[in-house]
Amino acid sequence: MENLFIGIEHIGIKALELEKAIRFYIEVLGFKFLHKIKPGEAELAFLELGGTVVELVEVVDGSKFKDGVVNHLAIRVSDIVKAVEHLKGHQVELINSEPMSLGEGRYNFFFRGPSGERLEFYQA
Repeated sequence: MENLFIGIEHIGIKALELEKAIRFYIEVLGFKFLHKIKPGEAELAFLELGGTVVELVEVVDGSKFKDGVVNHLAIRVSDIVKAVEHLKGHQVELINSEPMSLGEGRYNFFFRGPSGERLEFYQA
């Protein structure tokens, strides 16, 4: 029997200011810009990092975060201490004060994106 579900296509994140969000994901987090489309009222921007695509969805009607319960997006990093220092250099809103040990050499750190979205760095 073939597998009906084959992988994640993309992860959607609402963006209060689309251009500001695009700059943040590219300049601060190292995403690569793929393309933009405007299928209706909202413009969509697609970015990629390490094979994962994020779709930034422009908020046009003030319906900030009505739909869904996705809590955060985690980004895998090679050196969490350097990654956190990088955020501090870009005046990013930090949720944690320092990386938290999850045991067995694993660490995480939470911060906010430009639209208030919760983001996580994860190091294994």
